[in-house]
Amino acid sequence: MRVLYLRGASDREAEELRSSMVSEPFSYGTGILDGQAPSGMSDDRLDVVLGIGDEAWKRARRALDEWTHFDLPWAGVATGGGPAQPGQAVVVHARRLGIHMRVACRVLETHDTVGADRLAYGFTYGSLRNHIERGEESFEVWHDLASDEVGYTIHAMAAPGRWYSRLAKPLVDHYRGQFRHDSAEAMAKAVVG
Repeated sequence: MRVLYLRGASDREAEELRSSMVSEPFSYGTGILDGQAPSGMSDDRLDVVLGIGDEAWKRARRALDEWTHFDLPWAGVATGGGPAQPGQAVVVHARRLGIHMRVACRVLETHDTVGADRLAYGFTYGSLRNHIERGEESFEVWHDLASDEVGYTIHAMAAPGRWYSRLAKPLVDHYRGQFRHDSAEAMAKAVVG
């Protein structure tokens, strides 16, 4: 299954790939974010404060629903429209070093949690067979009711899924880190308004 290209995907091509991935199998055993990282998998997490108060909370939820965390100059996502839903296939497309990549994931679960001291809203997706890595990633916005802070968390466990991603693991890890940083920046811009 082809992943790397010399040109970017049109919206139609990205949507066709996304539609074809709906029943593709995962590239790993799901449910890994609930425990310790399996052997050979990185465990990456980023927590950032985006703003303060109810308006920031509403904007953060809306930004996650609109996939703003993928609205980057060098990356994007084809979702089929609307907020994340369990079973939804998504295609992430990115451009680095003149190479275009298209990889597929499927949403495993969504959550909208109301606790005594914290609200949380988000989703987790997992890599499908055509991805260059194997693993899961969660995206969550939260509202700490005691401090009134609103934040964004990305948590991922991943390992190389292709021979070339094993060879280029330091570079892949670097770009995964850059995605976390840029994604948080996109969310902060959306919340600040």
